[in-house]
Amino acid sequence: MLRSLAIALVIVTWIACHNTTPVTVPSLSSGPAPMPIPLRSSSSLRVMSYNLNFGVAGDRTAAAAIAGAKPQIVLLQETNEVWVQTLLADLSYAHHRFTPPKDLPAGGLGVLSRYPIVTIDELPSVGGPFLAWRVVVDTPAGRIQILNLHLRPPMSDGGSWVAGYWTTRETREQEIGWHLERLDPALPTLLAGDFNEETDGRAMKYAADRGYTDAIAQFAGTRQTWQWPVGSLMLRFQLDHIMYDARFLAVSGGIVDAGNSDHKPVWADFERVDPI
Repeated sequence: MLRSLAIALVIVTWIACHNTTPVTVPSLSSGPAPMPIPLRSSSSLRVMSYNLNFGVAGDRTAAAAIAGAKPQIVLLQETNEVWVQTLLADLSYAHHRFTPPKDLPAGGLGVLSRYPIVTIDELPSVGGPFLAWRVVVDTPAGRIQILNLHLRPPMSDGGSWVAGYWTTRETREQEIGWHLERLDPALPTLLAGDFNEETDGRAMKYAADRGYTDAIAQFAGTRQTWQWPVGSLMLRFQLDHIMYDARFLAVSGGIVDAGNSDHKPVWADFERVDPI
């Protein structure tokens, strides 16, 4: 019952943290100690996913959080023109692509990369309000593909966030299933983004049943990536994930305690391997 009440509060307050009013979210300092970001090995690929929050567009602490983690590829959600200007001014990535929000202000996507971006396929929204990207990148370890996701929030078609928690689980499962079918099976694959559900969600289980492992849960345990204050309470959930298939080995990963988005950036280091 207590968990159900907490979930209901999260759903109701999701609107507040995704409205058009700039917000500042308190630090996680009252929670578990931040995980240190180790130096990346010369052979590994560091990938980050970050829901920037369009409501705090231009917040330079987000760019600093990215720079501090030193990822080679960054998958971004909730980008817009202000975010693009800030990130490109503060960061130096030779390759980058962005798409502006269309129907909803939270619908933008972006990618920053040290390595050439070969193609980006825009995958339309299927049940949820946000599109996805299939990003193909040429890395020193070979060509890979990354699915940049922003799955449907827990809101019902009638606009209820409480009912939506229970009625949208299947939608997120359908979304990820549809997107996975558009991947090239010949390419090593990562799934990254705001899944809008924890590891026990149906979309997460769908991907896990098809051989994908969540590097964030693997290295950060149950530490939360999303938070929002409600009165004297701080609600926290793990909604952001980076999943990998059998052609990768995750060697490290974690959550960066930085930035003023309601989401924290997550990162993972991968080595390329031949599946058994």
